Amino acid sequence: MNISRRKLLLGVGAAGVLAGGAALVPMVRRDGKFVEAKSRASFVEGTQGALPKEADVVIIGAGIQGIMTAINLAERGMSVTILEKGQIAGEQSGRAYSQIISYQTSPEIFPLHHYGKILWRGMNEKIGADTSYRTQGRVEALADEKALDKAQAWIKTAKEAAGFDTPLNTRIIKGEELSNRLVGAQTPWTVAAFEEDSGSVDPETGTPALARYAKQIGVKIYTNCAVRGIETAGGKISDVVSEKGAIKTSQVVLAGGIWSRLFMGNMGIDIPTLNVYLSQQRVSGVPGAPRGNVHLPNGIHFREQADGTYAVAPRIFTSSIVKDSFLLGPKFMHLLGGGELPLEFSIGEDLFNSFKMPTSWNLDEKTPFEQFRVATATQNTQHLDAVFQRMKTEFPVFEKSEVVERWGAVVSPTFDELPIISEVKEYPGLVINTATVWGMTEGPAAGEVTADIVMGKKPVIDPTPFSLDRFKK
Repeated sequence: MNISRRKLLLGVGAAGVLAGGAALVPMVRRDGKFVEAKSRASFVEGTQGALPKEADVVIIGAGIQGIMTAINLAERGMSVTILEKGQIAGEQSGRAYSQIISYQTSPEIFPLHHYGKILWRGMNEKIGADTSYRTQGRVEALADEKALDKAQAWIKTAKEAAGFDTPLNTRIIKGEELSNRLVGAQTPWTVAAFEEDSGSVDPETGTPALARYAKQIGVKIYTNCAVRGIETAGGKISDVVSEKGAIKTSQVVLAGGIWSRLFMGNMGIDIPTLNVYLSQQRVSGVPGAPRGNVHLPNGIHFREQADGTYAVAPRIFTSSIVKDSFLLGPKFMHLLGGGELPLEFSIGEDLFNSFKMPTSWNLDEKTPFEQFRVATATQNTQHLDAVFQRMKTEFPVFEKSEVVERWGAVVSPTFDELPIISEVKEYPGLVINTATVWGMTEGPAAGEVTADIVMGKKPVIDPTPFSLDRFKK
């Protein structure tokens, strides 16, 4: 999505909120806090036995970014070991909304999404297993002429930018075609953008299926094995140190998701990201319900899963004010002007806990990664109830639907809303693949780009916009 569309992500600049005299009592009452949790992803057993003494590449983190990077490297003949502090896909990779789209993405990340969609369409055949991926089409109804003009302008630009011998497959639809896509809608929608080749991956099964394939092609994945840090010799990486021992290597990929900032901070490298909370749910499918992926401007967002249930997202984000909010607030302040999706602030025990979280440690000491094997935000039940009710009002057929499951999630964006896929010049041999808020869509493409960088190959997509050096300007 483009910048104006995604200002929702960066509910930061807490200092400005507080200085502006925001009402603190309602903020304290916002649901959502950072807690230890259980993984909701399909269980994949980690590699058994002792750690290998050495590996060509060690990857930190077994989410979608780490797994896809490992697959790309292993398929090129590299020996790859993944070290995961908790469970495979235990955090955001098992909790995402997981629509596979490129519509309204910014010029910088459009190539990751366009190529990511191409890779996903061939993924089940590639790995010989069902990831749950389905090409299902996505309808985004347009509220007015201004929205239509914006959609048409984006489609025109994206058609010109589409590469990889695959044209853009997004168009404007009206009339009967739109009515058939939004069957039973109570609002008389007249026009929509239709991304015909968008897809869907169920987060609880997608990354685990890829992890099983990675193991089949020789990737070793050690779970419940937190990495404490990296050692160097002669100015280059020499070892990765984990709670279970060290592995000799000259190449490391950090795919640590929301933990990347903390990990790199201990190494003296600033990763300017802040955590933002959101809530998700699944509801039961019902006969006669609209199919595929639907986004309506009256706050209704749902995606049909492979098992016939529907993922339903409130699309309301919460910025829990923590120590980093004050440290990074000025960098994010320009994004507080609002956007299409609501943002709330929360002041509560997260603030107190953030001052207790260690930010530096020795490699022979227990780290926060060993305390929080799997962690996420608690769900906001009020938000989930509200979006489900809106869904039922717009599509009365869902009155017979019931809640199957609810959960909280966390993403950790940068202030320019672009991922970090980059070498770390201060540590030759270290590459970062993190800070994405579209992890499931971008994962296959980002993994390939990361593998290209590790191997010194010209990346399939220019990674310049995702460079860590951009924050030094």
